[in-house]
Amino acid sequence: MLLKNISKDIKRKKELKDLDDKFVLLRVKDYLKKNNLEIKEEDFKNRNKKYIKFFKDMRRELRIVYGVFRNVKDKRSLESYKEIFSLIGKFNSLLDLGCGLNPLDYAKLNKNSKYYCGDVNVDEIKNINEYLKKNKIKGKGFIFDLIYDDLGKLPRVDVVFLFRVLESLEYYERNISKDILKKLKSKLIIVSFAKNVLSKRGNIRKKGRSWFRRILSELNYEYKDYDIENEIFFVIRK
Repeated sequence: MLLKNISKDIKRKKELKDLDDKFVLLRVKDYLKKNNLEIKEEDFKNRNKKYIKFFKDMRRELRIVYGVFRNVKDKRSLESYKEIFSLIGKFNSLLDLGCGLNPLDYAKLNKNSKYYCGDVNVDEIKNINEYLKKNKIKGKGFIFDLIYDDLGKLPRVDVVFLFRVLESLEYYERNISKDILKKLKSKLIIVSFAKNVLSKRGNIRKKGRSWFRRILSELNYEYKDYDIENEIFFVIRK
């Protein structure tokens, strides 16, 4: 019960309030284990120095793993999605992980396909399911945590989207991208990164994602990269 109350306390911040409870709880447990830390009832009630440090660290970590790529100001245009779909070609099923509300912008471009949409934001998944039902588009939205949930339970599909997701996950666990790519049941995966990244010193610099290219080379996957508006897209064939 204590850990659940702590998770609720952490989620009181606006940008974290719609996160799945399990998603937050697992990260709390993981943080305590990694740091060999115990938070007691009195720490929580008194909000002592130990608890405040833990509390701030957890919120910072959640903002990086989840919130950073959610707060991208530039909304992807319909023309961007049309260009992405032209790179894919014909498909019957699509899995979008870390989808946010993106399916609301692109699902109508191919209404005959089936869409599987995974995210950790409860409210956004609810909106997606309502949208798919209202527009009579096959598919479903569901809660899915790319770090802790079983990738093997995801459906086999023609194409997978991982848009502006992997960099945040790499902060949490190095080389997790490699494991994700290997376990996804699709021959075609589209990964994107923002072209401009805010550095620790506050300046903007372009990045080619050499670390990601290294992973693709190690996996011996063929890929091509494309600049579309403010993102780099990797079209990967397994």
